[in-house]
Order: sequence, then structure tokens, then C-alpha cells
Amino acid sequence: MPDEAANAIEAGIRSAFTAYSRDDDPDWRSSCWIKPDECSHLAASILKELAARGFEIVKKPA
Repeated sequence: MPDEAANAIEAGIRSAFTAYSRDDDPDWRSSCWIKPDECSHLAASILKELAARGFEIVKKPA
């Protein structure tokens, strides 16, 4: 379950940022871009903070 929650949080974080490329520099990223490993780190930090405050993420039954 934590992996599924982390994936959902990561998707939310990624959706808040946009990547823009430049023709002359394909490695350039705007200030509104976040690396996948940074996104994973943020998601893990959010999950840890929620757990520390007594919150639990559970999947609703289908």
C-alpha cells in the first residue's frame, strides 16, 4: 500500500510541474520542472510526515 500511495503522490507532484525544452539545449529545464528522483523524495517525505502525525493511507474497497 505505501508504494501505491507514493505513486499517487508522485503523480500529483509531477502534474504540478511542467517541462519545457529548448531546441538548442535539450537538457535545459525550466524553473518549473522537477526531476523524478526529487519527486520520489518529496513523496516519501510526505508519507513519513503523515505517518508521524498519526495519519494512515488506506485503499478504499472497489
